[in-house]
Amino acid sequence: MTKSGRLGIVIGIGSYLLPLIVTSLSTVIVNQFDPLDGELGESVQMVTGLESTISFYGILEILTDMKLLNSELGRLALSSSLTNTLLNMTLGTVLVVLSDIQEAGIGSINLLNLMSFMLIVIFIVFILRPVMLWMMRQTPEGKRLKNEHVIALNIMVVCSYFVSESMGLIGFWGPIILGVITPLIPPMGSLLTDKMEAFVWSVFLPCFLINSGKGVNLFSTTLTGFLIVEFLIWVATTVKLFAIIIPSLYYKMPFMDALSLGLLLNCRGIYDIQIFSRSNRRKMLSDESYGVMVMTAMLKSAIALPLLRVFYDTSRRYVAYKRHTIQHTRHDAELRILACIYEENNVATIINVLGASIFPQRPMELHVLNLEEYVGHSLPLVISHRLDKMPSSSKPTKIDIILNAFRQFEQQSNGSLSLQCFTATAPYDSMHEDICSMTFEKCTSLVIIPFQKTNSYVIKKITKKVLKMAPCSVGILFDRREFMNSRHIFTHRSAINVCVIFLGGPDDREALAYGARMTGDQNAMLTIIRFFAVNHATKDLIEEKNDLNLISGLRMSTMDSKNVRYIKHSVKEGSETFHVINSIGNDFELILTGRTHDYCSPVLSGLVEWSESQELGVVGDILASSDFKSNASVMVMQQQASVVEEMVIQSPGLVLK
Repeated sequence: MTKSGRLGIVIGIGSYLLPLIVTSLSTVIVNQFDPLDGELGESVQMVTGLESTISFYGILEILTDMKLLNSELGRLALSSSLTNTLLNMTLGTVLVVLSDIQEAGIGSINLLNLMSFMLIVIFIVFILRPVMLWMMRQTPEGKRLKNEHVIALNIMVVCSYFVSESMGLIGFWGPIILGVITPLIPPMGSLLTDKMEAFVWSVFLPCFLINSGKGVNLFSTTLTGFLIVEFLIWVATTVKLFAIIIPSLYYKMPFMDALSLGLLLNCRGIYDIQIFSRSNRRKMLSDESYGVMVMTAMLKSAIALPLLRVFYDTSRRYVAYKRHTIQHTRHDAELRILACIYEENNVATIINVLGASIFPQRPMELHVLNLEEYVGHSLPLVISHRLDKMPSSSKPTKIDIILNAFRQFEQQSNGSLSLQCFTATAPYDSMHEDICSMTFEKCTSLVIIPFQKTNSYVIKKITKKVLKMAPCSVGILFDRREFMNSRHIFTHRSAINVCVIFLGGPDDREALAYGARMTGDQNAMLTIIRFFAVNHATKDLIEEKNDLNLISGLRMSTMDSKNVRYIKHSVKEGSETFHVINSIGNDFELILTGRTHDYCSPVLSGLVEWSESQELGVVGDILASSDFKSNASVMVMQQQASVVEEMVIQSPGLVLK
């Protein structure tokens, strides 16, 4: 809640209090025209209270299903629903206590219930939790819990329910407290999710829904009861919608996003049905009202969710209105880069690549994003790390290793580097949202993503989405572990040989611009290999002119430099291009190239059909293949596609100068 900002709290409070007040007044007005009596009259106040709430758990599940958990809309919806839920729980508890005191005096508050609750908490925290920690200590690192430990955990759940029920409390309080104190870190949290989630959702959930549906009998509903309950539901829905949209517009949120948030927070899920069902079993909600509320909840979700998919486009917020590329960044200006980390092995190579392009006269602002999979036990978060904080235990974790490496990198940069480190915990389906959001907020010119051909399908899917949505240029770093040699890191400044393979086009120009930035360091040797098609007229004269301007500007600015070489190759077909590239050998530690090219050009004829990795493009796929006879790492560049507004772009040659 504290990280959600003022808007989330304002929406959470307004979306509860305003519908509650307006719906209660509507009940008074309805009662004057048609006095409410019997079960309907007793349950109308419960209808008013339930329809004013937003279930945090329901919104969490809807966002997960729609893959919006880590979007801007998803974060705001979670914070708003959490505020609404906590306000509802607090106000409801206070009203119940005050009602008991008013009816039977202060002595009616059962101190035994409070003592029972405290005993259950003590039992779970000081007996069951130490057992869990002992199980984790008995499990080797990277291994799963033993089957007998899993069985013992299930027995704990049953025992906590039995103890809670036997002491006069609601049975589910025991398992809830047990879940709260369960350690989040593997192997405990992730294992329980993997073991139980499928069974719960495939067996328990259908049984619960069938049981809830048995209580819905619309044929026994009177017309008067149906109209009154339906009227109150839609009054609460409409007021809640306005209570969400108006503050959102006041805080400068686009109207379509505000409308999408209003539709989302008016959706109902299985947790809402659970609350309706529990209220019905306790006779706080009549069968008539229960049936109408369940059917209307289904109707609202059936209408709102498809509209939400139409109205809310996650990629729209990343549309850029400025050029965020290396080519269009001044050569002496600060370069802003976001480096993504999946595993510790990515760290050394990324540091060496960045170290080749950072000098006192060319500063860099680096943002490191450690990516962790969301395992369904905690909320998706983006955490900012303090670089001066040392590891809290003798056994360093993944983030400790990352922070330590980049902390040393910053110290060795002699003030040329400013560094920030973050951890993003997100489901793989929406992890690209965190990456694109970070690049957008930090106005970076380049985002670097590690890539291996052996990566899982979900990792490759993240890469494709970032390539499609990123509001800046993207560098796909294929690591052959050549740069991982520790002698290259920090202290060793031996000559780094960089090669740029240039066929033409915006992506190749971005690769050349990044290679040109490295020429400020005399220890970086840059070789540009340019390919021409023999007797082939270029269709796009503008692109050809931009290519010539960039290369001419680079050659003029490095005329007196001995660490830049320019090589031209005229080829007739793709097989000649392949042989030239394959003859590079082990002369380079890093090869830069563009991702997309003119596939109709004879330079690539016959190679497109053999390309396997769409993320790397045709040339990048050749460089990353096992047939390529080199140990060099490969950086495949994709330049930011376009900007929305028309703008005058400086001549690439002048920019390089």
